[in-house]
Amino acid sequence: MASNALALIYHSSYNLELPGHVFPAHKYSHLYNRVKRDPVYASWDILLPKKAEDADLELVHTKEYLDDLFSYEHTSRTMYSELPLNRSIVESFMYGVGGTVMAAELSKNFQFAFNMGGGYHHSFPDKAEGFCYLNDVAVAIRKQKETNPDLNALIIDLDLHQGNGNSYIFQYDDKVFTFSMHQGNLYPKKEVSNLDVNLEPNTKDDEYLSTLESSLNRIRKDFDSNIIYYVAGADPYEDDSLGELKISMKGLKERDLMVRKFAETLNVPCVVTLAGGYARDFRDTVEIHFNTITAFGEK
Repeated sequence: MASNALALIYHSSYNLELPGHVFPAHKYSHLYNRVKRDPVYASWDILLPKKAEDADLELVHTKEYLDDLFSYEHTSRTMYSELPLNRSIVESFMYGVGGTVMAAELSKNFQFAFNMGGGYHHSFPDKAEGFCYLNDVAVAIRKQKETNPDLNALIIDLDLHQGNGNSYIFQYDDKVFTFSMHQGNLYPKKEVSNLDVNLEPNTKDDEYLSTLESSLNRIRKDFDSNIIYYVAGADPYEDDSLGELKISMKGLKERDLMVRKFAETLNVPCVVTLAGGYARDFRDTVEIHFNTITAFGEK
């Protein structure tokens, strides 16, 4: 087990300005600044990732799709991202994937490796979806498996929306367990995860946390993981503009602490990524993400 506690990863290219778009892609720089203002974390070294290598992307994505993406062409493969398509957007995603790949590599030496980006869980091998052009978690897992084919990876996806891309990509891989707990009546069209929990609108903290606890206990019995990938969406929040769950900021931090404790109990490293967050007050999204950092950084 890694001896160091937490690695933080960030690149300024994560940040995008998308005026009028529901996806707050400028949140990444605000989160970085929030970390740098904090008296505990301001002095921490934040590690700089490289862009994902084309060969790594090809572990998951088809050549035809990547050709469209790198040509910035709106086609049937790229159009369902619901994002603009240009050089800065593609660069942002490539650095985001690189950040999660770096976090996976750092998991050899750190108990928790936190990419302050990533979580692009709606991306499929041959198409974009839902604000996601590339699938960072899938790329990182496939790259790890090149040198460690016996890796047993557990994906814990607690975004508001099902992690349909990961569920699809790993549906026939018995060494990857996909767990997604999400609001059931929202986008996307559902794929089949190893464990799906469909939450009803208006689910509150107590039910949410007890459901998560029982789900993690079930996974502990069903799957022997040696690394966890945690997709820590901020959008189950009670004042999120795209959802109807009623999870408080306190409840979301308790969620994060529960995942941390689960990883510690299993004595396995955990890679953390951000994913979604669309709070009506943008500052709430940033604070929820910051609270996830503190949940994994606290001693």
